[in-house]
Amino acid sequence: MTTELVTAHAGKNHIGSEDVGALYAGALGSGRFAFDVGEGLAVTMTDANTVRIGTGVFLMDGRQVRVKEAESVKVANGSQGAFRRDLVTYTYKRDPSNGNVEEGAWSVLQGTAAASEAEAKAPDYVAGNILDGDLTATVAVAEVSLSGLTPTARLLLPSVVSLRTLGDSVSHGGEQPFAGGYLYRFGPLRVLQIQNMTLQANVPRTVGKLPVKPTREVVGAISYGTSAGYVSVHTDGTVICMAKAGGDFSGQVCFLAG
Repeated sequence: MTTELVTAHAGKNHIGSEDVGALYAGALGSGRFAFDVGEGLAVTMTDANTVRIGTGVFLMDGRQVRVKEAESVKVANGSQGAFRRDLVTYTYKRDPSNGNVEEGAWSVLQGTAAASEAEAKAPDYVAGNILDGDLTATVAVAEVSLSGLTPTARLLLPSVVSLRTLGDSVSHGGEQPFAGGYLYRFGPLRVLQIQNMTLQANVPRTVGKLPVKPTREVVGAISYGTSAGYVSVHTDGTVICMAKAGGDFSGQVCFLAG
């Protein structure tokens, strides 16, 4: 049979890394990215020849790779007056002749020195894909740029948003009464609904101060019959309404909370 009931008792060992890898890739994405765990794989140069890769977790074609303690990887010296770009890589290997044992190792791929920064190119490598059954696959985790003898390092792996963060970004937080209207929350987005706010012609009215502050000042429209006005929310949360004619005005304004 080519169809397997993976999460089931089979009376024998039958769940392999490829099963878990396929699950991770299907749920989180089949690419290569870092998780917000530990130090987030923060990359720094501890000296001119040593790259420090902080603790964290990254996913590589569904395979979870955890850096339990910071790793130190050596790079070659730069050359005075030259530029170079090296790649700090992690390479996966599977050995069919040894029970399909899988392992991984860090290494540095050295670029070719060039006379200018624009001419310095990162070295080529074969990425492979574990999900496609490749026996070897390589991911570029960080890049070291050398300007003369001075190196700088940066993380290349993008970050993946956690399910909690994703849920918070779209969750509906309900409504909160505010000065005759309501303040609604949709993740980081706020919608202030003004209802029947009594205004005098050309007289600004300070409605109150919101419990949250917008990332920048925003203005929305309010109306009463054929008369128009505006509602503004300042960066300190103060809400002000104004119209050219008197009446009971309604409307709304949207903003991102800081």
